[in-house]
Amino acid sequence: MNLTKTTLRIAILAVLIAGSRGGCCASNADTSQIGMTRPASDDPALRPANYQPSSEYYDWRKTGRPERPWFHKYDQCLVMKIFLAQRINQGKDCEVHLTFEQALDVIERLDRITCGAPKIVYLVGWQYNGHDSKYPAWGDVNARLKRQQDTTALDSLRWLMREARKHHTTVSLHINALDAYEDSPLWQEYLEKNIIAKNKQGAPLKGIVWNGLQSYPLSYAREWETGCAKRRIDGLLKMLPELKEAHTIHIDAFHTYPPLPGESQVSGFKGISPFLGYGPEQECAAQRKTLRYFRDYGLDVTSEHSAGGRLEPFIGLQPMAWVYESVGPDVPPSLYCGSLMHAEAEIGTDPKKLPGLLEQFCLKADPEIWANAWREAHGNQPPPESDRERVLQGGDCCVSLVWKKDLTLAAYSRDGCAHKTWELPADWKHVKTARLTRLTVEQMTPAGTAEVNDGKLTLSLAGGHAVVITSQ
Repeated sequence: MNLTKTTLRIAILAVLIAGSRGGCCASNADTSQIGMTRPASDDPALRPANYQPSSEYYDWRKTGRPERPWFHKYDQCLVMKIFLAQRINQGKDCEVHLTFEQALDVIERLDRITCGAPKIVYLVGWQYNGHDSKYPAWGDVNARLKRQQDTTALDSLRWLMREARKHHTTVSLHINALDAYEDSPLWQEYLEKNIIAKNKQGAPLKGIVWNGLQSYPLSYAREWETGCAKRRIDGLLKMLPELKEAHTIHIDAFHTYPPLPGESQVSGFKGISPFLGYGPEQECAAQRKTLRYFRDYGLDVTSEHSAGGRLEPFIGLQPMAWVYESVGPDVPPSLYCGSLMHAEAEIGTDPKKLPGLLEQFCLKADPEIWANAWREAHGNQPPPESDRERVLQGGDCCVSLVWKKDLTLAAYSRDGCAHKTWELPADWKHVKTARLTRLTVEQMTPAGTAEVNDGKLTLSLAGGHAVVITSQ
């Protein structure tokens, strides 16, 4: 049984009829959330300062679906990070890896080697002096990343978010909601309001030293009690309302059990702040408030982990984890998944050549997107093993690009293959000739044609080479 483009289109059409799409890889989010202007009374920023979202546990088993539909199909798009800058010299200075303008060049290259697949890119180090700089504040964009022609770095960030859409990419932010540093503009207020975790004697509780700076965890529960959590989120969305169009944001280190050095650990206490005495259940309940409040603004929240360092994995409240630890065999990837291609390390190694990413896309990410599209069209059932073997054979593949409107395949060989015959999807039965285009990070170049005989295509590829195949 072959997965056909027609089958997929029928399934996707049904989804579109049931709901509206938003973003470059949006899911069937309802029309009240996408493409319509909300009444002012429903603007989260206009809610009272003491407003508290629901902290209740969401039982996903009752419906098998998220509490509210995801805005993106995380299991059928590429979720990646681009590391822009890091703080150095005790947080006083900044080392820039990529400016906003250079990040767009990376996005263009990523779009080429992924054949226009829907993508989400989270920017790391976009704020203050770079990665982990001045948390818990989110209130300023890193000035060193600015384009020369823009007035402010915020203008440049907005420009990048707009331009990236032309390359099938949604750009959003990587933030941290747990850690605090003494050089933060919010430090004194958060300390006085007991949001910064403290030991039983009332001294700030030391967390891990990250890149030379001492961190301190904060209490999610206390931040919500004081109204500061709402204010912090409101401020970020006011500064960068384009996030509402991105429909996604990534919270790093969103732990219920923060990593602590031995000296800060209290025997028998599992919460965050011994001074407050709030247990993990109360902190976890506040984490649910954060997830729901961002969703009130129209943003899905992804995070670093699914299960690690947490009281619960937030199934149905969080769609994707950067480090995906299994949350159960009966949880489909459309409900919870990991990243199919991180790309952060490869971009950092060489943002021009992107070493290894073409192979990752062809042999790992694209086959997974294909398989998850199959699941969507077949009641969350995985494709038969015979179909998997048809598209992926060791270091060789010939896989449908299911997001394309026209019949399109990508073929790749890790070690090279000579005269290898592939059985194509049923949609290709009527095709007699295929057009081949060589795919590299720099360009796409014509590579001739090949005959299709009775739905089969024979290819010869050099090691590390990829071609895009379309019907002629």
